[in-house]
Amino acid sequence: MPVLTPSAAHKLDIDAASMSIREIATYLQDTVGQRVSAAIAGLADAKQIGRYTREHGPQPHATTDRRLREGYKVVRMLVDAYNDETAKAWLFGTNMRLDDRAPIEVLGGATETADFTMVVQAARQVATFQA
Repeated sequence: MPVLTPSAAHKLDIDAASMSIREIATYLQDTVGQRVSAAIAGLADAKQIGRYTREHGPQPHATTDRRLREGYKVVRMLVDAYNDETAKAWLFGTNMRLDDRAPIEVLGGATETADFTMVVQAARQVATFQA
């Protein structure tokens, strides 16, 4: 099981900032599914994720864009360290670093930098854990 290194975390930050929303939505949809991806983005309509994956699809509003990009970081960290199923389970589990809320709940409602930071830091802690 690879552990998230500082250089890998830095590359992940660059990827999340530079990838198109189409690429990010495609990765999330392929990795955790359309419904989970929509929940990460705070979207009621799961099909909207599929629309974002289209070549000439719509662009999300700024808050949704940020949720998708931060969600991408979280999912990639956990998938790279563990696997798809562990990433999905972690998203739905309560987390003491998030006041016993599920990370997906925090991401889906996040609007402030502090909310995004808390979730990314919690994921980073899990991804860098060495048994």
